[in-house]
Amino acid sequence: MMAEVMPLARVHGPGDVRLDDVPVPLPADGEVIVRVAACGICGSDLGYIAQGGLGGVEPLSEPLPIGHEFAGTIEAVGRGVSGLATGQRVAVNPDHGYIGGGGPEGAMAPFIRVRGASLGETVFPLPGHVSFAQAALAEPLSVGLHAIERLGIAPHDKVAILGAGPIGLCTVAMLRSMGAEKIAIFDRVETRLERARILGAGLACNVDRQPMVEALAEFHGAGERFGAPHVETDAFIDCAGSPQALTQAFGAAKYRARIAVVALHKNPVALDLWRMMANEILITGSIAVDRAEAFGKALAMIAREGSALAPLISHHFDFADFHEALRTAASTEESAKVMLTFADNAA
Repeated sequence: MMAEVMPLARVHGPGDVRLDDVPVPLPADGEVIVRVAACGICGSDLGYIAQGGLGGVEPLSEPLPIGHEFAGTIEAVGRGVSGLATGQRVAVNPDHGYIGGGGPEGAMAPFIRVRGASLGETVFPLPGHVSFAQAALAEPLSVGLHAIERLGIAPHDKVAILGAGPIGLCTVAMLRSMGAEKIAIFDRVETRLERARILGAGLACNVDRQPMVEALAEFHGAGERFGAPHVETDAFIDCAGSPQALTQAFGAAKYRARIAVVALHKNPVALDLWRMMANEILITGSIAVDRAEAFGKALAMIAREGSALAPLISHHFDFADFHEALRTAASTEESAKVMLTFADNAA
């Protein structure tokens, strides 16, 4: 590493994100330095910028580094690290140290320190045919997989996904990879719904054209219990964060339906607890942490089916065009996953 300083994307306050010059990291014991080649822009990154921090309640005591969906090449290895070597192409599970999510490191930078570097836990070698941009999808794909596993979804289950943003689309891809066929997804953005169709959704419904419950009744079937109608959907995965969509799903859920909330709801949502009791509806949160196994499964899927995941990435921007990339990622009409690339670091 020739340079002594590098740019790092950090949030300083609401709507205030800057590329700050910071020292290039050096590895301490148990750490590796990764030369970043690709880093996805996540909805949570945009949320941190808009809110001015993780929750927007307390002012930041120091700038917040962002970027947690990334892959690159190991540049340096600290003492005590086994199974990893300089020059290895890798993807990184950001859970340890909360990379880009409250910790001291962020991957929207040419180099990043990975603390607790452990083969198959935090750092995962890449097959030669997997590109860095594909590998950077392992993080959002593992978010979708974690929700699937939280609900115990099997290939024969009928699944509805609320929201066709990047996480919703990644969830479609993971469900299709495991053999699920009765996949429905709902959104208002037709371009994202078209991506969902290509990725394997059997129903991609624009709720401005047809109500969600009506579409599910046609696609999954409908029934009645205790005089109340329901749809035959086995599992709902909320990737939208829309109170209206969640309450509609809850109100139409059948006996022993399962619901996972992946999206960030900024305000409390009122749910019909009588219906929850009477229909034994299971509702669970799903936040992907401590998910080394799911991360590895996502990378294995990428290695098998990487070309089929092309619809997930809508744009590639060089890191030099950071602010333009953020503007594009914030436009739901034109973007899915926006990927930052580091031309000088690609190999």
